[in-house]
Amino acid sequence: MARSEDFDESLVQLIAEHQTALRGFVMAMMPGSPDVDDVVQEVNALVWRKRGEFVPGTNFKAWMLTVARFQVLNAWRRQKNRKESHVPEEVLNRLVDQGIESAAKRDQPRKEVLWECIDGLRPVDRALILSRYFDGRKVKELAAEVGRSAESVKVSLHRIRTLLAMCVRRRLHLREECP
Repeated sequence: MARSEDFDESLVQLIAEHQTALRGFVMAMMPGSPDVDDVVQEVNALVWRKRGEFVPGTNFKAWMLTVARFQVLNAWRRQKNRKESHVPEEVLNRLVDQGIESAAKRDQPRKEVLWECIDGLRPVDRALILSRYFDGRKVKELAAEVGRSAESVKVSLHRIRTLLAMCVRRRLHLREECP
């Protein structure tokens, strides 16, 4: 299935948005390893090459960290072959699984806050953002439906994403201050 420019643009944004989580995940799985940067770059390249396998509307971060998991395992195997690691692979696999579970638990409050912020949007903005990112509809399709240009819809989506990001940051900050 051929992917659109809109999909590729959204994927680039998702990759950039999750770089900190990716790097943290790889660093946690490979503490002190000089190969962390190489593995992060391998994951980014592999995510881009495998972008056709990603299903829009699903959890991109979880998918990317699954790709990272396999790249970390490959790095461990390379280290093992070079006699740099003495940790059994079974232990390494459990560490990776625990890292993924831990990341999922950390993401739960963010998801809850995101839905609160989405609920707080104007109905027209909420409909637009849900149609685009949760239903996976194309910008051109949405533009035709609402009688606007594709560029105008892109600008609106950017504005709404910015509002959502600010809302999420603000609400998470408030939750941290008032537990």
